[in-house]
Amino acid sequence: MLTAHLTGRVAAADGFDEAQVSTHAQVATAYYVVGLVAIALAVAGVFMFDAGLSRRGNVLHTLTQKLAAAVAGGLAMAFLGFAIWDVQFTQAFGSDSPVKDAIQSWWLFGDNINAFSHQLDHEVVPDAEAFQAFYAIFIIFGAFFSALLAGSVIERVRTRALVAVAVVFAGLVIPVGAYLVYGPVGPLSNAGTHDFGGAFFYILLGTWSLVLVWRAKARPGAFATAPGAMPLPHNMTLVVLGMLLFVAGLCGYVLLNGFIVQDAGFFGITLNESGIGVVLTNLMMTIMAGGVGGLVAWRATGNVYFFLVSPIAAWVAASASMDVVDPWQSGLVALFAPLVVVGTYHLMKKARLDDVKIVPIALGPAIYGALATGLVASGTRQGGYLGLEGDYAFQHATIGIGQQALGVVAFIALGLLSALLVVGVVEKLLGLRDERVDNGLDTDLDRAVLGLAGYDEPSAAGQVATD
Repeated sequence: MLTAHLTGRVAAADGFDEAQVSTHAQVATAYYVVGLVAIALAVAGVFMFDAGLSRRGNVLHTLTQKLAAAVAGGLAMAFLGFAIWDVQFTQAFGSDSPVKDAIQSWWLFGDNINAFSHQLDHEVVPDAEAFQAFYAIFIIFGAFFSALLAGSVIERVRTRALVAVAVVFAGLVIPVGAYLVYGPVGPLSNAGTHDFGGAFFYILLGTWSLVLVWRAKARPGAFATAPGAMPLPHNMTLVVLGMLLFVAGLCGYVLLNGFIVQDAGFFGITLNESGIGVVLTNLMMTIMAGGVGGLVAWRATGNVYFFLVSPIAAWVAASASMDVVDPWQSGLVALFAPLVVVGTYHLMKKARLDDVKIVPIALGPAIYGALATGLVASGTRQGGYLGLEGDYAFQHATIGIGQQALGVVAFIALGLLSALLVVGVVEKLLGLRDERVDNGLDTDLDRAVLGLAGYDEPSAAGQVATD
């Protein structure tokens, strides 16, 4: 009775658009709420993972730096990130000023994010409630990738420098990447480059991490051969628990990368034909087959670390194609991802670059997975938008190895060039490496930097080598 009375009064109000709050609109929004919680779980997993990889006297310092990078990156994404991504749509729909219109509508002080969805005309801003919820997804997405980036240089950099780097990475570089490939009408995706779950973003993450690791230099003793000289993780149990939280988050996040079209079903983010059931099955196949590949990598190297991180590596590799392949194909791509991690890890070690996590797990598998998509999903139609014609006609483009390779080259170039510029400027203006790590305080940054400690007394118990 109350619901019916309230609905009638609200619907009669001026400026109330009932289509924006239909049952279908609310279901789509709830779908994003689940995804938001799922990404938060993955973020928690990333924090726990790096806490385990840190030395005992540096755990709180590592967590503090990751949190600082995450909140700065998330806020930077909130300002212009969503608007930059939306430029692809204003272009496709024929705006005379696509950049101006996207910013006016979707930056932090824009028209569409500073009004309730029912106050917006569904003819002008269709699915406003869902798009506003997706804005929130972008914010936590920026925080997530900033936290990952911070993990590449634990125990050696200044917090202010890391925050500055994260602001540009999450607030500008990730949105530009999203504009290019994440959506049906981006310049690359509209031409046939395919990404579903973020493989190309992991390429950006890997290239930025590579530059950061190079400029920050190795931790003292990172390549030492004497017993006890190498910086070792203090708690591998936390690493495993962090990995499990990350995987749990994937189960809710994975379906965010698509569209639920009323009476038509689920489409991938590039408006390719797909299905919720197949995507979820592919995710499970990815995790299991990746784990088997991790067992092979462990057996081949004698290092259990490669097994423990194998589900994440498998996700990175299979994320590009998960919505356009059969379950056995997704499993096959994932199976070899841990071996790619082993190869990338040893290349990093040979180059004396100190990072056992981000570059080996993200960059190598992401490049491999993006290219593999061009083979296993060749000929799949995507791109364009419903109701458009010409260059943006619905599903006018096809996936192929050539277009995937073009995307890989473009993202490596975007990542390396932007990182070299930004990290170089930050290093010159703010300083990058924390000099305290070279003055005997590299194992006690909690007290030296924060004046607090995560543990009462240092201990070598539970340390496990990752070399």
